Amino acid sequence: MKILHTADLHLGKRLGKASRLDEQCDVIRELVRVCDEQSVDVVLIAGDIFDTVVPTSRAERVFYQGVTALASRGRAVIALAGNHDDDKRLSAASPLAESQGIVLAGELDYSALGSETLDEPVPPASLFEVAAAADFLKKQRIKIVGKKGGISVHKGDERVNVALVPYPSEARLKDWAEQDYSIDYEERVKNTIETACEIFEDGAYNILCTHLFLTKSAAEPLGGLEALPVSVLPENADYVALGHVHKRYTVTKKPLAVYAGSPLQYAYDESRNKSVTIIDTAARTVTEHLLKSGKKLTETDAYNFDDCMTKLEQYKDDYVRIRYGGEPLGKSDYAQIKEHPAFNDFVITAVRHESEKTERRAHLTDDEIFEQYYLKRYGVKPKSDVKAAFTALMNELKEKEL
Repeated sequence: MKILHTADLHLGKRLGKASRLDEQCDVIRELVRVCDEQSVDVVLIAGDIFDTVVPTSRAERVFYQGVTALASRGRAVIALAGNHDDDKRLSAASPLAESQGIVLAGELDYSALGSETLDEPVPPASLFEVAAAADFLKKQRIKIVGKKGGISVHKGDERVNVALVPYPSEARLKDWAEQDYSIDYEERVKNTIETACEIFEDGAYNILCTHLFLTKSAAEPLGGLEALPVSVLPENADYVALGHVHKRYTVTKKPLAVYAGSPLQYAYDESRNKSVTIIDTAARTVTEHLLKSGKKLTETDAYNFDDCMTKLEQYKDDYVRIRYGGEPLGKSDYAQIKEHPAFNDFVITAVRHESEKTERRAHLTDDEIFEQYYLKRYGVKPKSDVKAAFTALMNELKEKEL
């Protein structure tokens, strides 16, 4: 089977006043095209489906339409609850979703689930052309079997087991099982993961899909998530599909644990190149597939009005943050900058005066440079004895160099 791993859609997320929903629709359409071109059988979305626990109605509509499109042609789609998602709200539509081969993963027990994405591989009546109908009929049925801890996906004789562990907050851990608070959070998360991974089998391709902030060394929390050591991961997983970190990053090679990264650039310090990960279970390969959808976020320096307008025009297809270090702008100039379609943010940095930009000191003596520094630092010229002491020290240093 082929599996597409992505994460951190953050549907409904804004960049300042700019909505990203249209771009998010575009990237989901691109994911559907990638699935068709790569003959993907299973789509894993490893958490942070939405940007807030109470998303807008439009963000929810984009999600439901998006996963329905991804599930077309008999694909299985698994959407996991991250720390930004309300697990119960996400799971509420499960009875409708499961009939389409969509698993809304907000819990640990999926034993009640059991569906097939296509009851019979019969083409819709609108497909009259023989070639198109023949292609449709070749599509194999994907069977999803729910278990406690995750699901098993069957395609012919192939089998992929996916252990599903949504972001394990303290509240969710308490809902899933009685907690032993004599052991710390890290150990309880590890035990939860081990329990979910009991569905792994010899002869199958075994995947853990979860939403965590993992680190190989001590680290500050990221996005409110406590850093956990890689030792919480199961050693017998063939692949660990991670969400939370927005850049593509391989945490460990044994087991192979990968952050797919977000499909759109959401912060100015994020990588401009976004991708999804494609797993081929037969070939045992994991590859990166670059994405093209979505605007880039560009941060650039400017020092006057003309400079600002030039930079905005230079990056007219991006969201632009201007780091401004020039003299204060007039209201009309600033208003004109804000009206440019590429403008997104304006940050004032230290003012750089023209005199400072053109100042040259190569022609000055050491005494003159020292006098300029002293005057700028203390507001008065140095006394003759201070200046003489500096001159004597400089001469001594030069003699040592010789």
